[in-house]
Amino acid sequence: MRATPALIALLLVAACPRGALAEPFLMPGDERLRHDVQLLADAGILRMPVITWPMSWPDIARDVLEAPESPDFNDATLAALARVRSQARREASRGFSGAGLKVSGALEPEQLRRFADSPREEGELQASAGWLGDHIAVTLRASVVVDPDDDQEFRADGSYVAFTLGNWIASAGFMDRWWGPGWEGDLILSNNARPIPTLTLERNYSDPFKSRWLSWIGPWRASIAVGELESSDVAVPNAKLLEMRVNFRPRPWLEFGLSRTAQFCGDGRPCDFDTFVDLMLGRDNRSDELSEDEEPGNQMAGYDARLSSPWKALPMALYTQWIGEDEAGGFPSKFLGLLGAEIWGSNRLGGWRLHGEFADTACTFTREEPDFNCAYRNTLYPQGYTYRGRIIGHSMDNDSRMYSLGGTLVRPGGDVVSFLARKVELNRDGTGEHTISDVPLDLYNVELRYSRSFGVGRLSLGAGYDDSPAASGSDVRGFLTWQQGF
Repeated sequence: MRATPALIALLLVAACPRGALAEPFLMPGDERLRHDVQLLADAGILRMPVITWPMSWPDIARDVLEAPESPDFNDATLAALARVRSQARREASRGFSGAGLKVSGALEPEQLRRFADSPREEGELQASAGWLGDHIAVTLRASVVVDPDDDQEFRADGSYVAFTLGNWIASAGFMDRWWGPGWEGDLILSNNARPIPTLTLERNYSDPFKSRWLSWIGPWRASIAVGELESSDVAVPNAKLLEMRVNFRPRPWLEFGLSRTAQFCGDGRPCDFDTFVDLMLGRDNRSDELSEDEEPGNQMAGYDARLSSPWKALPMALYTQWIGEDEAGGFPSKFLGLLGAEIWGSNRLGGWRLHGEFADTACTFTREEPDFNCAYRNTLYPQGYTYRGRIIGHSMDNDSRMYSLGGTLVRPGGDVVSFLARKVELNRDGTGEHTISDVPLDLYNVELRYSRSFGVGRLSLGAGYDDSPAASGSDVRGFLTWQQGF
């Protein structure tokens, strides 16, 4: 494991006093916090939509700080409410909101990334600082990594500046996103690729419409962003990525999301106002009137939903995501699919959650013979739906299938134990471009993680075992992360 700089820094961090780094956004990656937020939403404490990340801390804080501690809540819900309340107060701290240091070492960094954060490289050292005002927030993060896959040793991932404009937040920076209800993957926009530099406008508070004609939509969120993709080392440099999403919760037990992304512009591609208008109106299917050189871009769009039980005695939920790689009649078509179910509860050990999930990244995945070499690939952008060599959507890339079973236990003190078992069928067609395997490959994976407050910081560690019948051996993976505020 070549993580010597990171491990040395780990020893240095131990002397730092404890503190907090306040932020206006709740970022993806913390599975304990996601469990807590979802638990509070299903208990009716959080009214906002909760399957779009990042979220707005002010929106969360308003609900949790006003919530009564009902005798109907079980111990796990009360513990989650206390943890989220405490963090919401910290995130609201004005002025210089603290600094932090994070150090990670990894053996065989995970290629099949999921919602839970893990090191991208064998060694990472990150310093951060933030400032929060009434209408502006600045978070700066600087990282140095060991032996990077994309040859970028120095990174600003996680940095941004944000302004409030009425009930909207405008931001510029490098933020991870996760658009959908899945735990093990997201078909359209996930944290698999490094965060793309973007300009974003999104709602701050998810208040419902006051109009009686639209109030039925319930609390809703919306965001639109334009990102800048790589400037070199790809077939079409300087391409842009348009990201749009609307997420609403018409009932406390029902949540919907509508997502759309588009690659456009780039060296040698049309990039004027008419091109953008055609892109927004969906005039991008090649025809006798529209040549390849005139196509405005490559788009993906689709739907996702989460349906939870309205009966507290039956704590369970079903969720799904359908993302179209093509368009027909103005609507998405050639769908990739994700289906899942989760149950949760409380016992003397703490709050727990189990989920089972299935995902398929072949187009028209419901057919006996799906369309291979279709998802995340197109002729306009030969590098595919990627950023710095990794898929922007689901981590297993196209023509693949994943079955997963995972569980999380959150102890009353905040310690987290999680496990995961997956069967993955990568590149089933065995042809075309693929970021993980050039040939069909079946992979069996198990993983165990543990995280807890420790001394003056938070320690997270994980171990995984990958086995493939087609490979000569098996791979053992692991990571160690220390995160410290001061």
